[in-house]
Amino acid sequence: MDEDQEWKKKCQELFPDVITVNTSKKVRDVTNKALMMVDGEADATQHTNQLSDLTLPIMDKVNILLNDNKFEELEEVMPDNRENQNDHIDFKVTRDRDVLDFHCLQNQNLPPDAFTMPMSEMVKRLDPNYTWTFLDMAWSGRRKRVYIEVNTNTTEARQFVDLCTGQRGSSFLNTQLNRVWNKGKAGECVFGGNYDSGVNRMLSSDGYCDEGTVMFMSHTDKSGEFIISTNGQCQKFGIDVGCVWVHRLEVFKEAAQLSDITQVTVVDCGVRVHA
Repeated sequence: MDEDQEWKKKCQELFPDVITVNTSKKVRDVTNKALMMVDGEADATQHTNQLSDLTLPIMDKVNILLNDNKFEELEEVMPDNRENQNDHIDFKVTRDRDVLDFHCLQNQNLPPDAFTMPMSEMVKRLDPNYTWTFLDMAWSGRRKRVYIEVNTNTTEARQFVDLCTGQRGSSFLNTQLNRVWNKGKAGECVFGGNYDSGVNRMLSSDGYCDEGTVMFMSHTDKSGEFIISTNGQCQKFGIDVGCVWVHRLEVFKEAAQLSDITQVTVVDCGVRVHA
């Protein structure tokens, strides 16, 4: 008798109802798949003991998986906040050691065994003062991730985070870098985002900012442009919202030297939180 038949026989002895047996089988299959992605044999053994307990309610087993936060990849779904309230969008969650990356909301098909959770579960994990965001920049077959620490104490900073998550229905996803200011000179900076105000129209404010500073110009509640200082101090072109992680600033420095910076595209974005 193979393993699946053995499992069904055990379930039938405890639960004669065929629907319950099939449900238990499905949960067991999903559980086994999830356990393969759990880090460490000790953790897997502990979960196997809990999840193989036939007397434990099915929903309790699902909650064990959702509360563990040790999956390499989960798919999540929540209500769409865009114009059509009847649609749904989802975001992907990936794990890197002790942190979770919540990727930008997108319309896409969920796998049949996807786990779901409200978006509020993600939002409540964000630090109320500082949020780590990420932008995946790609050009010429290359792809590099940049982390930006955002001080969320201003309206502009919170809007920047919203454009990383897509919470308002618009995001930086699939947008390009727009132009370079002072290319190859002191005060160099790059412009990008979901708004291009044109090469010849440069809005500036008083003062200067340090290298690696991220500025933001808001144009509507769903549109804005980020500016990143890439070579020493540069003139302020917007509100300071954060700074690029120093080891990833080279990505924008390299992009600034391209003959056509508009070929650089944001192919993914989101926020990073501790698990």
